[in-house]
Amino acid sequence: MSNNTPKTSKTQKRKYAIVGIPMHTERGKVIGQVIGDTFVKDITTRHILDKFNAIASDICTLHEAESAGAVYVEFTNTDTGVIYRAPIVKFWDCGFFIDFNYGKQQALNLSHFEHKRDPNQSPTTDTDAPAYTEATETKPLVYKSRATVGAVWNGKQMTLWGEVK
Repeated sequence: MSNNTPKTSKTQKRKYAIVGIPMHTERGKVIGQVIGDTFVKDITTRHILDKFNAIASDICTLHEAESAGAVYVEFTNTDTGVIYRAPIVKFWDCGFFIDFNYGKQQALNLSHFEHKRDPNQSPTTDTDAPAYTEATETKPLVYKSRATVGAVWNGKQMTLWGEVK
């Protein structure tokens, strides 16, 4: 491999090769790049915080991106093809701090992002419904319960609610 070819990680699914300035976490892992005035990062659906309806980024990475000249942040969801774009300033003004032991992060609610779909990527979810056919034969339903037979009190079977029959 020559020194001029962009490097890509073999362990991480990347949509684009690193062609800009690489951005690192506190632990030194490359998680994105600055291209022009935009910090670009690929994410998957599991990176969206469902509880907060937000996307988070390492605080040191956001500072590093600003130092490299980034004004915007752009997250591309590689599962759905949706691109989330917002100014980095919104992370500081409207975002909130979280720490789930992955490093100190600043999260921003999805309502502050501009959403658009990547025209070059098709969603990975299956949009076609499976074909169903009618049953050709019927079989009796066999149900084996593992519940206890019943509680007995003074030699009489008790009901579910503790009444004696």
